[in-house]
Amino acid sequence: MGDASSDLAKLSPLENIGIGVSAGTIEVCILQPMLYCKNATQQGLPFTLNPAVLYRGLTMSIMNMSILTGAQFPLTGAVSRAITGGESRGLSPKEQIGAGFVGGALSGFLCAPMELVMIQQQRNGGGLLSTGGRIVSDHGVMTLFRGLFTSCGREGLFTAGYLGAAPVIAEEIRERFGIEGKFGSFLGACCAGLVAATLSHPLDTVKTCLQGDVAQEKFRSMPDTVTTLYQEGGMARFFKGWSWRTGRMICAIWIMGQCKDRLAPLFYPHHFPPKKQPI
Repeated sequence: MGDASSDLAKLSPLENIGIGVSAGTIEVCILQPMLYCKNATQQGLPFTLNPAVLYRGLTMSIMNMSILTGAQFPLTGAVSRAITGGESRGLSPKEQIGAGFVGGALSGFLCAPMELVMIQQQRNGGGLLSTGGRIVSDHGVMTLFRGLFTSCGREGLFTAGYLGAAPVIAEEIRERFGIEGKFGSFLGACCAGLVAATLSHPLDTVKTCLQGDVAQEKFRSMPDTVTTLYQEGGMARFFKGWSWRTGRMICAIWIMGQCKDRLAPLFYPHHFPPKKQPI
């Protein structure tokens, strides 16, 4: 697996958006049921295998992930170019992970309102526009940004995982154990996904509870939510839904990494000239 951040630095912002939107759409269509199960577990909602329920909010989820990755790829690419100062060089492991974190954190401003609408659809049903309109009408437009801080932190850690840590770990696995190709990339995604999911899951739990309770009947503010969750079950309460989210994150990191590796040369071959074969 190549250096994801360096590959993104080769592309223009518009080209990075194309790769990000495509990767995000593919990932969500495959993994939406895991997202529902994670959100339901965090909020104490009943478990279901009904596809009509599992795929509630799919349109907003696709919009969310497409716009999010469509922003994260160029943002991370821009941070990568800022780090190198325009020089044609690869990033160090620390630079790759740092570029991913900053690019992801900035995308949290886009993520918060879209995920809030999706979570409300999952809880209550309803269409995308009608749900958004109801939230604004009943609670005000700023309610759409509930959970903003936690969204930024979570997205920073997630993007540091799939655009930073995953290729770094895959390269380390290749050098230390000689494991290459798709299996090496998947092992890198597993390690990066496990770490990123564990570090960011408490933030995600707080965000999900805040966004699920737009009426503020139980969770009024971020500090209040943290206190309430801790009183309900100690630190373990912050890790409800961890297995669903970790599984999804591992799959998502691998899927989007594979999309980046395959779609970038396919869409924009002029940036990726064929390697010369040894004579």
